[in-house]
Amino acid sequence: MEWKLLLAHPGNPLASPRHLVLSAGLMCCIAALSAADQPAANLPPRPAKFKHTDLNDDAFFGGELPVLQLVISKENIANLTKNPREFVELTLREKGAAPMENCSVKLKGSAGSFRQITEDRPGFSIRTAKSRDQEFHGLSKFMLNNCAQDGTMLHEQIAGEMARAAGVPASRCGHAYVTLNNKLLGTYVVKEGFNKEFLTYFFANTKGHLYDGGFCSEINPDMQCEKGDPRDKSSLLELIGSFKEQKTDIRMRRMDRIVDIDAYLRYVALEEILCHWDGYSFNRNNYRIYEDPASGKFYFFLHGMDQMFGDNRWYIYRRPGADVANAIWAERSIRDRFRAQFFEVYEKTFKHTDWSARTIKAAAEVQAKLVAIDPEEAKRFVQRGKDAAGEISRRLDGVKAQLEDADSLNHPGGKAVLKINNYAWAASSDKGDTTEKAYDGHDCLQLEIAGQKGGDFQLPLSLARGHYRLNAKMKTAAVKAGTDPKQKGATLKVLWAKGLTGDSPRESRVGDNGWTDITIEFEVVESDPTLSFELRGGSGTAWLDRNSVSLTRLR
Repeated sequence: MEWKLLLAHPGNPLASPRHLVLSAGLMCCIAALSAADQPAANLPPRPAKFKHTDLNDDAFFGGELPVLQLVISKENIANLTKNPREFVELTLREKGAAPMENCSVKLKGSAGSFRQITEDRPGFSIRTAKSRDQEFHGLSKFMLNNCAQDGTMLHEQIAGEMARAAGVPASRCGHAYVTLNNKLLGTYVVKEGFNKEFLTYFFANTKGHLYDGGFCSEINPDMQCEKGDPRDKSSLLELIGSFKEQKTDIRMRRMDRIVDIDAYLRYVALEEILCHWDGYSFNRNNYRIYEDPASGKFYFFLHGMDQMFGDNRWYIYRRPGADVANAIWAERSIRDRFRAQFFEVYEKTFKHTDWSARTIKAAAEVQAKLVAIDPEEAKRFVQRGKDAAGEISRRLDGVKAQLEDADSLNHPGGKAVLKINNYAWAASSDKGDTTEKAYDGHDCLQLEIAGQKGGDFQLPLSLARGHYRLNAKMKTAAVKAGTDPKQKGATLKVLWAKGLTGDSPRESRVGDNGWTDITIEFEVVESDPTLSFELRGGSGTAWLDRNSVSLTRLR
């Protein structure tokens, strides 16, 4: 069995230069990050692309909470039951407003959130009629999210505010109290749709192609075109061809022409900070891409942010796995640029903003408007605000701790202790046993062999070039090596990225050993290292004291 620890890069797309004012201290950090390679301060200039910065300034997104009735005929209820993804006619009735006839609705949601029209709390995608008097609070396209995977009902709203503050396009959100044909459904999140109105807030030219990424789907020629001429796929095909190009230098040139790379890196930074595991870069899900005619480049939009802030130990530089990321991440210069973009995003959006307080306030705003509508539901928003604020606080504390470690390791002599509360090791087992538990007065990763099998824990890291020392404490009991030369018993080692050759420095133990100091030195040049704690052999148990794992940069 083995434990692996990964430190990787984060990124974040689309920020205007006038919103990227950095402190002198931050600039020093960025310069230090890539001092051994390409200076991060020499990033290419980015033209201003956002037309607006405060997107919460209209009446609805400033806090109105409509009481909204959806009226769907029995015939169209039956049609939605058979074909939930096809639009049917809808009438929208809002208390205090004239009815909106001839609107259309279909069901939304995927594996975890989809509900049939006959079930409790389905999710809806709604389009109003084309005329200007048929807009719902200025929206001609919006979604009613059922929050099946977000008990706080606040994740999408707050994460969207964070993204826009960082210069990454994301929809505005509000809330509504909803009934369907006189059946009470309760509070929903109202989210603006991706259309020309949405694009107007971010781009001067809204005549480009807008594509829906679909469910767990990579960028491909058959993506749904939501805006633009679906027959014109020239730019989409060039995007696909660029990240599939095999020759590195040609691939990078092609991608730089068709993708705003720094904007994509900022986009990834938001995914990392928010723990958006279900977005494009980590799950190829919940995303839109827009071809901006003004620049001729593609930009990514954050979407589906209901499952945010879930793991405060998510590594801030975790390596993404989608095709666009894979095409550029092998380049050391790109990883350095990514770290620089991450620091910019953090400094601009998170370092000086109390997002927990903002979350409590947002919940209080909803609660105050629900009091006259549903007092019991209003009370629930008090706890929802506390729950969401706690999740956000824990996550941002984890981000801060990891950034402090990263900053320390940018300098020779710097040391970082990879504490149990700050880093999540990924476990895998081939019929062995992998456990995180307290043992013998230590917080441990525990591995146990069962049936000639074993397991491991791993943590990948993203480190600047340099010479490092890894220290940790390990204990073993009745460990026997296997017949295969690779089955060396309990091992702590440094692995390198797939496809790269070179030695994997390691220390192995067999038999019975009390708490033993393990020391490994290694050099980072091009590849990013992964720390791995594994147990392979005939029998035995091994423990690694998680709070003893430290890295020191020697030079």
